[in-house]
Amino acid sequence: MSAIVTASGLVHIYKAGPLEVVALQGLELEVAEGEMLAIVGRSGSGKTTLMNVLAAADRPNAGSLSVAGYDVLQLSRKQRDRYRRAVIGYAWQQPTLSLTQEISAVANLQLPLLMSGRSWAHRREMAERLVELLGLAARRDHLPTQLSSGEQHRLALGIAMANEPRLLLADEPTAGLDRATAESVLRILRRAQIDLGLTVVTVSHDPVVAQYADRSVQICDGRISQERRRADQEVAVIDSAGRLQIPGPLLDAASLGARARLRVVDAGLLLEPVDSASD
Repeated sequence: MSAIVTASGLVHIYKAGPLEVVALQGLELEVAEGEMLAIVGRSGSGKTTLMNVLAAADRPNAGSLSVAGYDVLQLSRKQRDRYRRAVIGYAWQQPTLSLTQEISAVANLQLPLLMSGRSWAHRREMAERLVELLGLAARRDHLPTQLSSGEQHRLALGIAMANEPRLLLADEPTAGLDRATAESVLRILRRAQIDLGLTVVTVSHDPVVAQYADRSVQICDGRISQERRRADQEVAVIDSAGRLQIPGPLLDAASLGARARLRVVDAGLLLEPVDSASD
């Protein structure tokens, strides 16, 4: 599968009062077209910054980023607006930010299509398709305030999907939901990925999100440190500078310390503790 997202050497620094925070430190990432990728990591690891960069809301200080053929770091103001309408769908962590409270659920789903100049027939057809997909057919005429928290999350996802974006970004899609409701939202997200042919990138603290994704990556200190594929083992990530990010539990178990000796063996590359007495 071809890559729809290719990021290389992304560096992003922002100011927090008098301090400069390095949110991304040479981050590298590829996302295959049609896959669902979960990005996990602690607060401050760079997850939100990466999502903002993918959405062309933040411009990195260095590196390169290609999304669906767009050179995101070189977009003009006009190109950025077109990119956000045609390529990106963004589901915010707080669903109410996506919802227009004065109109019904089905009208909310039509609104992005109206703003994109789609015909009435297309708006109606897509909205009907989405209310079924989201499990909201019985709640189609309800206002957002009349929907449960889980239903609001589903509706917000539907609004982000309405224009059939090339890349759907979902920020903490299960935030504030109980386990059963969270899993129902994730099942719908997974079904939408398949039925609508979407590429999905989601960030979350919730480990359950990774279980529904094709692949999950751990972000730590602004770099991808490890990845896991469905029904596969955990793997370390080597970036283009040759830096190897070893998962913390494996590093602790190996007791390598601050330095390690490298040896090429038949099976690959062997890392072993340095014997300080003979070093």
